Amino acid sequence: MHPLFLQWGSLTISTYAVCMTAGLILGAWASLWEARRRHIRSAYVLDAILAAVVVGVAAARLGYALINWVYYQDHLAEIPRLWLGGLSWQIGLIGGLIGAWVLARRAPAPLTVLDLMALGLPLAIACGWIGSYLSGTAFGKELYPGDALFFLAVDVPDWYGQTAPRWPTQLLGAGLALALFLALWLTRRLVWPSGLRLWLFIVFYSLIDLLLGFTRGLDLPVLAGWRADQCLDAGLLLLGGFQLARLWGRHRVPANDVK
Repeated sequence: MHPLFLQWGSLTISTYAVCMTAGLILGAWASLWEARRRHIRSAYVLDAILAAVVVGVAAARLGYALINWVYYQDHLAEIPRLWLGGLSWQIGLIGGLIGAWVLARRAPAPLTVLDLMALGLPLAIACGWIGSYLSGTAFGKELYPGDALFFLAVDVPDWYGQTAPRWPTQLLGAGLALALFLALWLTRRLVWPSGLRLWLFIVFYSLIDLLLGFTRGLDLPVLAGWRADQCLDAGLLLLGGFQLARLWGRHRVPANDVK
């Protein structure tokens, strides 16, 4: 593991922070590239991205601290230290969308702006997972010899530096987020209703994170056998499914109009 990217005197830059910054830059680049192809003013998209980053990252960190309050109640000074790692993507998404929507409303087609943001989001998330792998956060449960999937185990440390064969949760998260990015990117030229790509991203990544939750190693509050973050994933999954159903019902062609 390489939790520190650079340490020079009192200056310390964590690998997690570098990966998150790289992810945000790459995700923004992908969104702006597609905006230019569609002849949409880059300023609309860039302003929405900046608002989403500021509000979303703050909300994600606060959400993570609340979910892990058992630890943070005795380490309040660590809450604003983003470079230590630890973000709740679900709370961050909600906060980021609120921030982005406030500025996207200035554009002629606000939902199209959010669709463009959704195009780059999986790429940013993939980089975040890589940062988690390198910094030892969001680690997986231990796997033991004899377990059916023990061949997947990787030797990585937990939050406390204890190395053991574990689920490759961070690597799976990065790979699946990258696959989702490629799926959205390769279908970007298809003409879909405004908002569809946003809700597709929310549905598919919520499902990915929900499933990855069964491999996560850090103990969290549990509700009906599910971790707190999985409950949030399930809520976003249901919300996204409902919105996709609404879009489908609004834009499908009535049977009596088909010739």
